[in-house]
Amino acid sequence: MLKVEVVPVGQLQENTVILKNEDTKEAIFIDPGAEGKRLESLVDGYNVIGILATHGHLDHVGQVGYLKERFDAPFMMNERDEFLTNNDIFPGFAALIGATPCPKPDKNLKEGNILKLGDIDIHVIETPGHTPGGLSFYIPSYKLLIAGDTLFKGSVGRTDLPGGDPNQLKKSLEKLMQLPEDTRVICGHYQDTTIGEEKRTNPYITGSFKVDLW
Repeated sequence: MLKVEVVPVGQLQENTVILKNEDTKEAIFIDPGAEGKRLESLVDGYNVIGILATHGHLDHVGQVGYLKERFDAPFMMNERDEFLTNNDIFPGFAALIGATPCPKPDKNLKEGNILKLGDIDIHVIETPGHTPGGLSFYIPSYKLLIAGDTLFKGSVGRTDLPGGDPNQLKKSLEKLMQLPEDTRVICGHYQDTTIGEEKRTNPYITGSFKVDLW
């Protein structure tokens, strides 16, 4: 059985996701951005088998180094975002969120990869646009999508940071909208949503809000 914990961390309230297989007592961190000691305390009694990142921004990888040192678990992301993992973006950003140096990824994740958490399959979907190597993680058996900063409730990821590309983001959103409408979406910040709700109401997807995003 899968247990999903969404833990808003740091000043930016980035949503770290902890996936726990209650049968095998294995756990995976996704986007551990801040408050490493707090995150560490939430997996007591579990074997941490992986640390994943949806993308390379510091508020999503700021505690990868800390947790990898504690658990010796492999760090996995798309290699196209490696240039971002120790990039301040603006002066003082790392200090603001208490980021630790991020190690090199142990595995390059790509479209079609399937990760295992016991008997639970986690499908890797490439969703660039917010960053060049953006990923989303989809668990079909639980109709769950961890979308990082690609998709938000009523909004989408910005494309004006290094490596952002509005045309790629548009294609990534179109890809995600093909998932079942009752798929729960855990976003990189803010509230959860569903694919169906965003198809009906997100102005960036319905086209009702004309902006220069594309």
